[in-house]
Formats: sequence, C-alpha cells, structure tokens
Amino acid sequence: MTVTVPIEFNQEIIEELVQLTKQKIEEEQTQQPNLNELPPYPTRKQLKQHLKIGDTRLNSWINHGLKIIPFGKETRFDREDVKLFLDSLKI
Repeated sequence: MTVTVPIEFNQEIIEELVQLTKQKIEEEQTQQPNLNELPPYPTRKQLKQHLKIGDTRLNSWINHGLKIIPFGKETRFDREDVKLFLDSLKI
C-alpha cells in the first residue's frame, strides 16, 4: 500500500527558506579566504595572515611542492602558484 501526502508550502515559507539559504552562502564565502585579495606576489607574512596558517604549515607546503620566489632576503610566492597548490590538495 502506498500513501501519498502532498506537501504544499506557502509563499512566506519559501521566502524564508530563500533568505536562510542566502545567509548561509554569504557566511561560507566570508569564512573562506579569497586568494584574489592577495597581492600578485605576497610575502610569507602576507600569505600566512591571509590563509590563517603558521610557519610549520607553510614550510610543510613548501617541502611538498609549493613554489617560492627568492627575493633578496625574503621569500615571495606567486598567487597563481598558491592557488594551484591548494587545488592539488583537494580530495
């Protein structure tokens, strides 16, 4: 035996769901770092601050293939190389 129960939503519920969905998407976007906000060739300090990581993690990424640009006494990164490296970490 099959029982079918139609579910009907009134316009208020639909609008509330839309608003909650928009809020959740905006929250997710603000929590994720946007690499395009970095300068084209950020320093170690800028990259760590932007990605909210420490020296240990950054050094590990460098050891696992993140390309660096020696620039006098400091190290810089190509923003596009960082994006490609982070994309390669995706599971």
